[in-house]
Amino acid sequence: MIKLIACDLDGTVFDDHKNIDSDLKDVVDRLRDNGIEFTVVSGRSKELLKKVLDHFEIDVPYMTNNGADIFRGDECICIDGVPSDLVNEMCRILYENGIVFRAYSHRCIYRWGDSAFFTARLGTLQRTNEPYDPGEDYSGKGIIKITGDFTDHPELLEPLKKKILSHPELAFTKAEGNIYCINSITANKGTALQRVSDCLKIDIKDTMAFGDSENDLEMLKRAGVGVAMANADENVKTQADFVCGDNNHNGVSSFLKEYFKELF
Repeated sequence: MIKLIACDLDGTVFDDHKNIDSDLKDVVDRLRDNGIEFTVVSGRSKELLKKVLDHFEIDVPYMTNNGADIFRGDECICIDGVPSDLVNEMCRILYENGIVFRAYSHRCIYRWGDSAFFTARLGTLQRTNEPYDPGEDYSGKGIIKITGDFTDHPELLEPLKKKILSHPELAFTKAEGNIYCINSITANKGTALQRVSDCLKIDIKDTMAFGDSENDLEMLKRAGVGVAMANADENVKTQADFVCGDNNHNGVSSFLKEYFKELF
């Protein structure tokens, strides 16, 4: 019996213009009335989720930064950041190869280069934003994740991925498009869903999760019911339990209304 639903945002709850699934709030309210909780899990940082959290009136734990952080309200209840002894090396790999990147801590975003993705996504953040200095030591700055934009250098993706993943403590996953994230190997959406389920005293088998990208895969496989969007990466769709409609046509809410049709 499903007791918790966890949804990715970009490419899942958001359409291609970053509008929220227009029917989902009413669906979530109906499910909550029947004892089924709803939360979100995203590669985005906490500040970029405020609109969504307010819209769905989420008061259970939610997951950010690909599962590296779990918050309840404004309180961070779990942190699983990039191993401090690897932070400098990972930043240097991206910097020396001309990959635009951002290294995130709770206090500050350290930036190198710029791209349309980062301008659009991070332009409104109030968090301190400082330029990356290759001569500075970032090992003690509490880096949660490092995000690189490979748009200008797609030919470097595979060789750099191989170099990054030579460290078994790290995960390197596609977030969307040409955007890839470096996280702790244990900081993934699947582990985060398990942690939230434990917090709520819900068996992981009683969860349902929705996603579209490589960084959703662990969550979809670990959830009791994993649902991939029709617009999802092919390898994600093949490993999900179900494939629903796409993000531009309210795929999540349509699937939930059909799955829980006795409630609607």
